[in-house]
Amino acid sequence: MRTPCAPGAVTAALRSAVLRRNGAVAQRVAGADGPRLVIGMPILHAGQDDTPTRIVVYAEMSLRGEQADIRALVTAARYGAIPAVGLALVPALIAAAHVLRPVRRLRAGAHRIAEGALDTRIPVRGTGELADLTATFNTMADTIERDAAERRRLEAGARRFAADVSHELRTPLAAMVAVTEVLDEDTAHLGPDTAEALRLVAEETRKLARMVEDLMEISRFDAGAAILHTDEVDIAGAVCRTLRARGWTDRVETELPDGIRVVLDPRRFDVALANLVGNALRHGGSPVRVVLRRADGGVAIDVVDHGPGLDPAVLARIFDRFYKADSARTRSEGSGLGLAIARENIHLHGGTLRAAGAADQGTVFTIELPLVPPAVPGRRHLDGIGAPGTDPDGEPESPGEVGHRREEDQ
Repeated sequence: MRTPCAPGAVTAALRSAVLRRNGAVAQRVAGADGPRLVIGMPILHAGQDDTPTRIVVYAEMSLRGEQADIRALVTAARYGAIPAVGLALVPALIAAAHVLRPVRRLRAGAHRIAEGALDTRIPVRGTGELADLTATFNTMADTIERDAAERRRLEAGARRFAADVSHELRTPLAAMVAVTEVLDEDTAHLGPDTAEALRLVAEETRKLARMVEDLMEISRFDAGAAILHTDEVDIAGAVCRTLRARGWTDRVETELPDGIRVVLDPRRFDVALANLVGNALRHGGSPVRVVLRRADGGVAIDVVDHGPGLDPAVLARIFDRFYKADSARTRSEGSGLGLAIARENIHLHGGTLRAAGAADQGTVFTIELPLVPPAVPGRRHLDGIGAPGTDPDGEPESPGEVGHRREEDQ
């Protein structure tokens, strides 16, 4: 231990630190023969307070040996440990790839199944838990594919059954409707009870005929057999014809700007619009308004009523098949298929049909149609005159609430 004669800046810094911290300090400094460690320790007064004196003892030690040891350790790590780690990393990566490759295959297979490729299978390689997991995945895929095939078979059978039954019922129902209409004209010559019974039979027969036609139309949509017979029409004129054919002109307010021409199937548009307006008149409140406007490169038609409105839970299911907003109405004029058919007809045109609550009170149904539906074959410019489902004057042939004329009837 020695006290340097000229500690310089280092000694001054140590002395300052001693005075501030009131304790021993150490600092590494550069010396002529290499790094050195300088330790400063204050001399304390003997007594209970142990206050430091102004005397500080400095000790200087060489760090050449420690520096050599550190240099040797770094050299050993550089030329020994690092290559060893590198050599150990190669088999580790190979082992990781051996484990991760089956996991990646499983992930890719799960993605393909989620996208609908239910025939996806992964080859089982090796033994162990990953091989067992792959085999379990293939078993799961077999079960999913088998269940999906069975579900498709049952759905196809149900659709075929509904279509076959509807088709078989059409002829006897047509005869029954014709007979009941003839008998209904002679009710004035019958007794009150007999006349009432006959009117009830005629009404129920007509309802059954409409339901059969709706089921046949739904079966066409399910089978992908529904097609468009398009004409370029003035959309305002098409709306007016729908209202006029059903006698709704005085009951419905309209806002129909002229000059908007749209390529559509007049019959299918007539069916969709008639369902919406008919529902608004039956279940909504007056006044019922039909508003035509341009929207996003196409047209939009709002059917607004001022009734009590619909609950949000009902709006979410309003287009479901056989769904009725009022569950207490076990018997009603509709079949529960009208809105579903209307939506399918609008979708067939490449448009959308949605329902929402009106700003004040009531419900608004909005039809959005493109000016030209996608993939229109054989477009004709007839302006709706003599189009399928219309008479030579352009009026829909059926005066009923919902048109049911089908392609095979045309």
